[in-house]
Amino acid sequence: MTRSYEQTCRIARALDVLGERWTLLIVRELALGPRRYGDLLADLPGMGTSLLAARLRHLERYDVVRRTVLPGPGRAAGYELGARGTALTPLLASLVEWGGGLAPPPPGSFDRAAWTMLAMRLTAPGEAVDFDTVTEIAVDGETLWLQGDGERVRLETGPAPVKPGLRLTSGRATFQALATGGVTVDDAMASGELAVQGDADRARLFFDLFSLTNPSPAHGH
Repeated sequence: MTRSYEQTCRIARALDVLGERWTLLIVRELALGPRRYGDLLADLPGMGTSLLAARLRHLERYDVVRRTVLPGPGRAAGYELGARGTALTPLLASLVEWGGGLAPPPPGSFDRAAWTMLAMRLTAPGEAVDFDTVTEIAVDGETLWLQGDGERVRLETGPAPVKPGLRLTSGRATFQALATGGVTVDDAMASGELAVQGDADRARLFFDLFSLTNPSPAHGH
C-alpha cells in the first residue's frame, strides 16, 4: 500500500503519487512510447513483477499511466502515459539537467542508449520540434526513432514505422561522445565509428539540436 505524507502541501501531495521508489522510472520508460508489460519489466532491472504491477495500478488511478492496445500483429495490450503522466515532461527535463551535475555512476551500471536519447530530446531547444526528418538510431543492438512534427518531438523505441530519411549507427561510447560534444560527427564518420545513411548535414543538425551540451530550453516538447 502506498504511504501518504498526509499533508496539504502540494509537493507532499505530488510525492504521495510519485515519490515511491521506481515510480518515476516507470514514467521515464513510458516517455519512450507505449510499452508491453514484459518490456517494461525487462528494462527496469531489479524491479520485481509484483512491484511493477502494483506501481502501474497505483499510477493508473491518477491517469499517470493508462492501458492501451499496441499497433501491429496481435494488437497486444500495453501501457502508455496518461494526460497526467505527459504533464510530467518538464519535471523529467529538470531531473535530467539536475542529474547531469552529479558524479558519474560506478562502472558496470546498467545503461541504455534509449536513456541518453530521451535526455537529449527532453533538453533540446524549442526549434527541435521542426526537425521533421524521420531518424532511426541504432546503438549496439538498440533501435529508436525520432521525428519532430512542428509541435513536439516524438521519440519511441523500435524501428521507424516508415522508411527513415536518416539512419545513424554507432557503438554506445561513440553515441555518448556525440551526445555530449566529445567527438564531432565528421570525426566519428571519418574514423568509421559512426555510419550515416542519408544527408550528412542532417546528421550534423541532429547532434547540434539534440546535444546534451545545449543550454536549458523552455520545456514541454
